[in-house]
Amino acid sequence: MGLSTEPADRDGAEGAIAELYRLLGEPPPEIVWVPSPTAAVEILRSDSHGPPEGFGLLPDGRLPREWPFLQRFSASKVDSRQRLLAQSEPDEHFWSPRGVLGVLFPDRGWATLPPSELLEAGAPPRWILDVRVRRPLEDSLRANMYRHLRDTFLNDIGDRARVARFDQYDIWTTGFHQLLRTAGLLRCRGDDAHQLDQWAILARSAGWWWPGQHRCVISERPIAVHTEPQPGALYGEVRLHNPDDRAVEFSDGTGIFALHGIRVPDWVMATPTVDEILAERSVEVRRAAIERLGWDSYIEQAELTLVSAAADPGNPGAELRLYDVPSRHWGFDTRVVLVVNGSRERDGTRRRYGINVPAGIDDPLAAVGWSYGLDGSQYAQLLRRT
Repeated sequence: MGLSTEPADRDGAEGAIAELYRLLGEPPPEIVWVPSPTAAVEILRSDSHGPPEGFGLLPDGRLPREWPFLQRFSASKVDSRQRLLAQSEPDEHFWSPRGVLGVLFPDRGWATLPPSELLEAGAPPRWILDVRVRRPLEDSLRANMYRHLRDTFLNDIGDRARVARFDQYDIWTTGFHQLLRTAGLLRCRGDDAHQLDQWAILARSAGWWWPGQHRCVISERPIAVHTEPQPGALYGEVRLHNPDDRAVEFSDGTGIFALHGIRVPDWVMATPTVDEILAERSVEVRRAAIERLGWDSYIEQAELTLVSAAADPGNPGAELRLYDVPSRHWGFDTRVVLVVNGSRERDGTRRRYGINVPAGIDDPLAAVGWSYGLDGSQYAQLLRRT
């Protein structure tokens, strides 16, 4: 549901939001639907969300009415999640596989075992669900979808809407708690169960939403979401990726571009230039732009000078190439070693990428070894590099 492009269930979303407001002692808000988070920018800019000053929880744990609405709303949600955690055997959440599983299945061989075999080896059920469900969901949704969209829209919305929290995208927590309850591993009290139900309805019904004292802004879901499997994914983890257009697109034409899980600006998707690449502060974006331009073109246009080349001992058939980078690029002397990824992409190709290394390194093996904390002779003994 976190990657869904289906139209919103407006009745379901509005009903759940009204109930969450009622649980906080507030009347239902005015509902404003927008086609995208970007379309909510001007609305959210006009809302004031000042932080509470000098207030704490009351002695009985209730939230002070003097708190601004949004702080009370967020605190109520956090408090509910903490109670759910306390009711779901939290000690198992921190169980470690280093004991029995580490002995029986070294090198994380347990990671691909069926749950039945993990149970037989002594792994707690809640830990299995945490590893196989919650963490992959969080990795796919929070680290990719949520983080990239949040960073993009916060640049437009500004600090005033930062506290709105973009509540839809903790959907991974809601799904995990629902699964624990279904499996009988969460002894949910009546009030907590009812509140969890409202969050689950919202997770299934709409896109991002921003609660306010008298008005709640809700975004439709995107009309397109493009992903690819994360390298080495064991449980279906994905990351945003679309080499041709927006990785996430809304009906009003807004959204974000992303390459292999890296959010990139528009210029990277067009025809990136060396000047644009050198002006970019993010190392990840620079790397994505260079790959978009092509390493051969970048080397030629950036006037990099080949220092030395050598076969990669841990990557048969691949070559390591060490280049000198002109000091005018970064304002200091440095070098870059160009390597070939040891793992193949889905299309069978292997990505090339560069690693910046100190200018005093002359040997490609020493350069790559430096990135691993090894010297050149140690890296030369590598049997396989991933």
